Amino acid sequence: MTIMLEDSLREMLAARVETPPVADDIATRVIRQGRVSRRRRTTAGLVAVSTALVLVVGGVVSLGGGWLSGNRGATSVAGFTADSVEPDLSAPAGTATPGADTGIGLDIRSGDQLWTTDGRRLTLGGVGEVTRVYRVPAGWVYAGVEKVRFLRTDGSSLSLSGEHGRWVLSPDGERFAFQLGTTLYLARLTSNGMAVLADAPVPDGSWPVALSGDQAVISEGGRGYAVVDLAKPTSPVPNAKVTAVYGMRGKNLLGLVAGADAGTHCLASLTEAAGRLTPVQDGSCDFGTNGSAPRARLEVAGDGLAPDGGWLATRRGSTVVVINVGQALDGRTVPVDCQAEALVDPVWADSRTVVTGNDRSVVRCATDGTGQSIPLPEGVEENWQLVPRLMNGPVGQ
Repeated sequence: MTIMLEDSLREMLAARVETPPVADDIATRVIRQGRVSRRRRTTAGLVAVSTALVLVVGGVVSLGGGWLSGNRGATSVAGFTADSVEPDLSAPAGTATPGADTGIGLDIRSGDQLWTTDGRRLTLGGVGEVTRVYRVPAGWVYAGVEKVRFLRTDGSSLSLSGEHGRWVLSPDGERFAFQLGTTLYLARLTSNGMAVLADAPVPDGSWPVALSGDQAVISEGGRGYAVVDLAKPTSPVPNAKVTAVYGMRGKNLLGLVAGADAGTHCLASLTEAAGRLTPVQDGSCDFGTNGSAPRARLEVAGDGLAPDGGWLATRRGSTVVVINVGQALDGRTVPVDCQAEALVDPVWADSRTVVTGNDRSVVRCATDGTGQSIPLPEGVEENWQLVPRLMNGPVGQ
């Protein structure tokens, strides 16, 4: 029998969280940055420091179909039922005020304010300092350090699970995986909220980094990455040679593997078998920055992999460069520079246009190196970020 999840149940499950992710995951970095920011704000005479949240290994969500399986799932699992989470009335709902069309194909966030592509300005309330936000078909999923909420397009919001940064969305924005203790849950997101479909045991200290269908890629820290099938749970087998997972390219995953020389990381196409990720093609290992670090790791920030898996966007000092994935897998790395100051983590508006910006404007860069500068919407302050768009096709209003 389907029942509504009460606040007490959410509190009980939240109390089951045992071990936070290791120090190099997103949540830990957010907590650290938030504490530093608060200390600086309370010290008189100090200049406020702008902090950019760099999403590299621990939260990539740009997977696409082809490698992972489709819809399978239970209707009742581990204390959850396939029903929507009730509204959390203790937290304020999002409120809409008039805004201006961003004109860039992506939403913009500054603090707890959201400027949408359809010209609205919404408030992201109920999570404290906002650290992550994604556009999904039914609205926006956003979070602070310990709370996750779902803002619907009508401006109302609901509470979701996924505390301590251990959660991830599918590339179409319709599925949501979150971890409590050593259990990973799979849920469907609709305008009514969250409906839990399945669960699976996962190792202590792990966290999900990618999701498609019923399968999730998890990081086990220094032990590497593995795959969990929530419809057919088995023990994941981590591969320590896999050092990053970026997303989907064709039928395989794209990531990094440890190179033959100590300290090197090589772009690789990855496939999955029995929960283990295995490289099927190794490519470029040289991702130096202006010759100063000839064997530097390729750090892909934000929503760094293009929707079709053909390009990677990465920060290089105060600029953004894009890399042709096909060429890099063949051993030829020919970066294309975005000819503008880039202080904002890059996010793809489409498969050939990456968007970044600075304190004065938004910058759209094409993969051929051409660019366009667009003024920031009125009212957007410093430390703004672009909102990754997780959905198939155009945004529905």
